[in-house]
Amino acid sequence: MTRSAAILSKMLFFGMPAIAIIPNLILWYTEGLDLIQGLASVLLPFGLYWLIMSSAIRIGRCAMWFTIVLLLAAFEMVLLFLYGNSVISVDMWMNLFTTNSSEVGELLKGLWPVIGVMCVFSLPLIVIGVIAYIKKWRVSGTFLCVNRRIGLMIASSGAILCAVGYFAGSPVVPHNQVFPVNALYNSWIATQRAVATMNYDKSSGSFEYSAESWHCDIAPEVYVLVVGETSRADNWQLFGYERQTTPGIMEADGLVGFKKAMSESNVTHKSVPLLLSPVSSESFGDSIYFVKSVITAFKEAGFRTAFISNHRRNHSFIDFFGSEADTCIFVKELNNDDSAPDIDMLPYVTEEMQRGGRRQMIVLHTYGSHFKYNDRYPRYYARFKPDRIKEVGPEGRQRLLNSYDNTIAYTADLLTMLMNEIEGAGYRGALLYTADHGEDLFDDGSNKFLHASPRPTYYQLHVPFIVWLSSRYVEAYPHVLARALENRDKNVSSSASFFHTALELADIRTPWFNPSLSVVNTRYNLPQRVFLNDRNRGVLLRDAGLNTRDYTRLDSAGIKY
Repeated sequence: MTRSAAILSKMLFFGMPAIAIIPNLILWYTEGLDLIQGLASVLLPFGLYWLIMSSAIRIGRCAMWFTIVLLLAAFEMVLLFLYGNSVISVDMWMNLFTTNSSEVGELLKGLWPVIGVMCVFSLPLIVIGVIAYIKKWRVSGTFLCVNRRIGLMIASSGAILCAVGYFAGSPVVPHNQVFPVNALYNSWIATQRAVATMNYDKSSGSFEYSAESWHCDIAPEVYVLVVGETSRADNWQLFGYERQTTPGIMEADGLVGFKKAMSESNVTHKSVPLLLSPVSSESFGDSIYFVKSVITAFKEAGFRTAFISNHRRNHSFIDFFGSEADTCIFVKELNNDDSAPDIDMLPYVTEEMQRGGRRQMIVLHTYGSHFKYNDRYPRYYARFKPDRIKEVGPEGRQRLLNSYDNTIAYTADLLTMLMNEIEGAGYRGALLYTADHGEDLFDDGSNKFLHASPRPTYYQLHVPFIVWLSSRYVEAYPHVLARALENRDKNVSSSASFFHTALELADIRTPWFNPSLSVVNTRYNLPQRVFLNDRNRGVLLRDAGLNTRDYTRLDSAGIKY
């Protein structure tokens, strides 16, 4: 082997573990580990990395195996850039199963700076590793023997610290605290969930609501449930935002906004099933595979049902719930256009209402304010400028905010059009709207962006929650509007109340209905705030990892926790 090849082999041997251990060093700080925990979480994997690189004379083979570790490290660094803390979570792995390629492409375009940095550090080593593999570069047996001892000493030191931590009251649990062990453990949990989800049709096949409608007259009625995407209440003019993002619905008759609504999840593949089913956060992990959605409850009660989505299918519960409806439409797939705006769903709503059914129920799943924001609305709709997103970072926050606010205005106008459609058709009708979760936008000088972080934030959970009743509905059932107005200033869990409020608006009775969770019921009473965490456990919100700034925001909004 030439001298240059020998130098590159040594660079490969020492460089790969050095790059791969960077996430561990950062996580030591971001996760608040003490000295013993931090040293153990660094020394144990670093020693194992050293042993991997010294496992064979042909350094190229070791490098090929180690490329997997580098890819995990790169994934972790992107998440640290987005959220500022936390390891690759179960929900992050689940997002790989439930996110389509267009969404991934939009996100990656915005994250090119951090991806570029990781490529600068990692790609040269990977290229050298490929060359070493092809040319069968070898290191000396003496070199391997010495470094195996070094690797074993480092790993042993980490293992000893784990034991010391256990007896010193500072335990180190590898599958929780040591990267990449925790990331791989989370991937295993995600795989198990994905398999269980694929068997959903069988596990939920015998489920029934035993539902019936208690509205006895023959007047035509329609109920539209709108599930928004990534919309946070703080950017709605309706809830006190200084910008005019929702002028069209500010004075709408029959509209009640609930300003203290919080989601119990910050990821779509869990928050939407919570909204559309009776499953609670406390029972989600055990029960979601065995129940059907609110669509089935309406069907059992004699309603014609429709599910119209502006997302693509992603093999999640949302797809399965949509297939329960008499009409199931995924607009982007019909149009084969990933840039289709939410208003493209309106013709399908009109068509469904013109079918002439006496009792109709329509669920809309919008694309709302999902990143990349300036692609969510037509160019002529840009009210707040400049709104073209060039790069993602605190320095570009104003553009992000402008484009995000445009999506809120676009969503509010969509709701106005739906209300006009119902009113104009002369139905006794109601519209119920909320978002699956909110979004971080580098707020308050933080480095947090997007949603789905293992530790939620105030902005990811505070969502709009709106009830609107048509004039004919109010005329027939004035007590419903009165109850909504009585409850409008109370704390609301969108995740817990959406399902039960929808049933009560249509006066559908089933053993699964809980009047204390319906915001249009006199018995409404929100239990303690909870959050559905990464391991699918419902925990009290104050135990979900919020920081001091989040609590300050909650207090200023008058939201109890």
